[in-house]
Amino acid sequence: MQLFDVTADELAARNPDLAILPIGSIEQHGPHLPLSTDYRIAEALGAGVAAATGGFSLPPLPISTCREHMGKKGAVWMDPDTFYHMVTDILMSLKEQGFTRCAILQCHGGIFALPPVIRQVNATCNPGFMVANIDICTLFPVAAAEGLIETTTELHAGEVETSLMLHIAPELVHMDRAVDYVPQVPRSYLGYGSVFRASPSGVWGEPSKASAEKGARVLKRFVELAVQEMEGAFSYMAAKQPFGYSNF
Repeated sequence: MQLFDVTADELAARNPDLAILPIGSIEQHGPHLPLSTDYRIAEALGAGVAAATGGFSLPPLPISTCREHMGKKGAVWMDPDTFYHMVTDILMSLKEQGFTRCAILQCHGGIFALPPVIRQVNATCNPGFMVANIDICTLFPVAAAEGLIETTTELHAGEVETSLMLHIAPELVHMDRAVDYVPQVPRSYLGYGSVFRASPSGVWGEPSKASAEKGARVLKRFVELAVQEMEGAFSYMAAKQPFGYSNF
């Protein structure tokens, strides 16, 4: 059971110091995956990290910044400055209640406004409140290096995300419609035009290689890596001594 499903008194009795904030997106994921893909992956990862740590995982934020998917109906975004202030308010709410750590699980790669939020909060709130960010895109190469997947081309709706969805919600996946496409431009070009300029299908990777078995292994490993990365970040911040006038 997730802790957001218990009563306030029951949560107070457990008194966790760790909050977990999964962030997804509602956006196109090619012809074979649902608009809810990032949200559902965030939900599963948040549940896994909460189970592993005993932390208080919030329900995933379903909407973030995804203008790189403009062109097809169903992508819903907010502007980066709105997102910045919204996440800051959530973090400050958690701090005010007595949480001392928050792990953000970034399950949509296009949230380029998130690192400045984390830097600002840590710069002004350390050492009493610490925020760590785990960007799921940084875990894709680990999955490839460890042999959990076959490809190194994953960015969006490829082997990793499709495998995760085949494990999490197979009834929403249409493998008969899956198409592989690896753009010939770098990821940074998403700042110059929508994903459809780079990939007509909106896919960036090779979903044909996906399977539910891979998805189960990848989710388990991603939970382990997320816990490992956040504990490393928290330990680093907790060990710092004041430098001049700053605790950052």
